[in-house]
Amino acid sequence: MILKWTRTLMMYVLMAMFLLLLISAVTSRMNGGTPKILGKEILTVLSGSMEPGIKTGAIIAVNPVRDEAQRADFKPGDVITYKSLDGSGSLITHRVVSVSGTGSELAYITKGDNNDAEDPSPIPAGNVVASYADFTVPVAGYLMNWVKSTAGIIVVILIPGIYLVVSSIITIFRAIMRMDDDSAELQTAAGDSPPVTNG
Repeated sequence: MILKWTRTLMMYVLMAMFLLLLISAVTSRMNGGTPKILGKEILTVLSGSMEPGIKTGAIIAVNPVRDEAQRADFKPGDVITYKSLDGSGSLITHRVVSVSGTGSELAYITKGDNNDAEDPSPIPAGNVVASYADFTVPVAGYLMNWVKSTAGIIVVILIPGIYLVVSSIITIFRAIMRMDDDSAELQTAAGDSPPVTNG
C-alpha cells in the first residue's frame, strides 16, 4: 500500500514539475527569455553583490517597470534591476543609495549591499527594468540554469514526460485487462447457474 502511495505521489510531483517547466518555458519564449509567473519575472542571481539578503545562485522575483512614471518613482532603499551601462544587455540588481537629477536627467546612484563602494556611474532612469519583489529562493538559480542546459532538459522534461506516457499506457492496459477478466467471470457465473423452471 505504501509503495502504491509513493508511486502516485511521485507521479503527481513529476506532473507538477513538468507543467511548471512547460509554463516557464512558454512564458520565457513569449517575453524574450525571462520566465514569468503570476505577473512577476524570475531572474537568476549570478554574483554575491547583494548578500546576505540575496545570495549567489538564488532566484528572485521582480516587478517589471511598465512606464516612465514608474521609472521615476524609486527612492533610496529601494532595490531595482537595471540594464548594465556597458551595452552587454546584462541585468544588475542593486539598492538605490540616492537620486540625482530630474526629468530626462533623472539617475539613480546604486550599490550592492555586499559591496564596499557605490557603483561607478549613476544609472539613468531609462535603464531601470524592474523592482525587487522581496521574494528570493536560495540555490534555485543553479537548478534553473542547469534545467536550461541540454542535460537538464533531458532529465527534467524528457524523462518525466516519457514516464508519464508509459505509466498512462500501463494503467490503460491494466484497466482493459481487468474489464476482460470481469467480463469472463460474469459469463462463467452465468453459465454455472442452474436452469430456471416454472412450476
